[in-house]
Amino acid sequence: MRNKLGPLLAIAVLAAAACGSSATPVPATSGPTAITPTTAPTTAPTSAVTATPASTAVEGGSMVYALNGDMALADPSLVSDGNSLFVEAQVVQGLLGLQPGTISTVIPVLAAALPTVSSDGLTYTFTLRTGIQFQDGTPFNADAVVFNYKRWQNYPAGDLQTDAYYYGAVFGGFGTNSNVASVSAPDEQTFVITLKTPQSNFELASTLAVFGIQSPTALQKGNADSTPIAQNKYAQGQLPQGQDMVGTGPFIFKEWVPTDHITLVKNPNYWDAANAAHLDQVTFKPFGDSTATLQALQSGGVDAAFSISPLDVKTAQSSGLTIIDRGASCNQLNLDMNQSVGGKATIYANKNVRLAVAEAVNKQSYVDAFYSGLGKVPTGFMPPATAGFKAETLPAYSVSQAKADLSASGVTGSALNIDLYYPSNVVRPYMPDPKGIATAIANDLTAVGFTVTLKTEDWGPSYIPDATAGKLPLYLFGWTCDWAGADNFLYTAWFGYQNGKPNPQFGWANAQANTDMTQALQATTTDAANALWGQVQDLLAQDVPTVPIVNSQPPGAYSSKVHGYVGASNGIEYLNTVWLSQ
Repeated sequence: MRNKLGPLLAIAVLAAAACGSSATPVPATSGPTAITPTTAPTTAPTSAVTATPASTAVEGGSMVYALNGDMALADPSLVSDGNSLFVEAQVVQGLLGLQPGTISTVIPVLAAALPTVSSDGLTYTFTLRTGIQFQDGTPFNADAVVFNYKRWQNYPAGDLQTDAYYYGAVFGGFGTNSNVASVSAPDEQTFVITLKTPQSNFELASTLAVFGIQSPTALQKGNADSTPIAQNKYAQGQLPQGQDMVGTGPFIFKEWVPTDHITLVKNPNYWDAANAAHLDQVTFKPFGDSTATLQALQSGGVDAAFSISPLDVKTAQSSGLTIIDRGASCNQLNLDMNQSVGGKATIYANKNVRLAVAEAVNKQSYVDAFYSGLGKVPTGFMPPATAGFKAETLPAYSVSQAKADLSASGVTGSALNIDLYYPSNVVRPYMPDPKGIATAIANDLTAVGFTVTLKTEDWGPSYIPDATAGKLPLYLFGWTCDWAGADNFLYTAWFGYQNGKPNPQFGWANAQANTDMTQALQATTTDAANALWGQVQDLLAQDVPTVPIVNSQPPGAYSSKVHGYVGASNGIEYLNTVWLSQ
């Protein structure tokens, strides 16, 4: 689940740093502050999602798909959680997308080609595909794109801005604070966006599902910008089919019964006939328990599951299930320590306490017990495959050293009575058994002198907003990459300052780290950026504001009748390629 509160500082994120060895094509010379682009391919795929040839696939059928939890909202521009994004990526498309199975190869989707970029790096000009209609019959054209971009930029302060996290994070805020200077439609087939300052992450960030283009007719008819969001029928998915979550994708949103199911149906008029969905219907069922997920797969109650417990992989394979291969880890679970809650310093403001916590936890035992070989003890503050990663010397497991540091902290008595929070009614790719992991950590902390009380909150409505708003002192939290770059983990996910202040999730005030991150985001070369990200990681290793627990390789699974499934380590996978054998 990706979720933050409030916009981040207005800064461009490095495309090259985000992509690593990206083959992201850039058709025109980048601006003066942009990272040197890689060579563009001579041809680009015509669609972000390539389906199985019709001569091979079986058409029709209904698939039941197990999600790790429920969807949060039915408007992709207002979500930042993995469950919502997974569903909405099947329905709503953006101008650009990622080649299936990758997290860095940008290709055109609703755009006819990758954009041309002005010599100063400020203006992107898109030529759009023609002959496309939204699922309600509204024509897709440049005016529709302008409508969507202006809608996002003009979200008023309050819950709309709060929930539209990604727009604020990518463009630095809303209204006049946004890095977007203007958007225009010179003609029906041309969309132009001009930035105030060069932003070399623009193309890569535009692939996120939150920047999917929705029908202006449906948005206006559904009063999609009404607040509070809890009473917004469009956002809550309470409108009839064809009036909610109306995009251009291969599936149409049919209904959402919260906590029970979400149903999508095939779009019979999908614009890309060669890549139309094979399935007639997909029903998503939320599962918060990995045992129940496996049992549903084995019984045939579900055909595919986004996630199963790593401990269940061998059992799943022996039951004839296929494990989804998502490649190298692009996630991390942390034990987060908040140094300031409610404006008051916690015991975690004491570095010796933080060291004691870091030394008390036996990470390898958690990997062995809960990840079944599909996880590794971190060697730094993000996955090793991430561009800009730097291995650090992290505190090693040592009961004796933890006791010594706890003693040196001067914290005694009832102050050592601590609460450890974990989420309930959810499993995450990096956290297959939240309660089990929390219990193991609590036992280790108890062994060095803490008195631990386990506490839990429901993942969606309580845990995420409480953690990201800085209300939890010690808690489990993680991140699955949007793109595999240092900026996405260190800045976007965790430690970027918000409105000039430390992220309330950690209360980690480090002016030098903030300066280094700001400069890294504006760096003109990959080497310069990575050197600065390395300095940030050195500062993290010095201060230990969080304890990296595991980088996992989350397994999903599907039955023998499922074909054409393409996994991706960022957790966004497209179901138009999937078909069912009879």
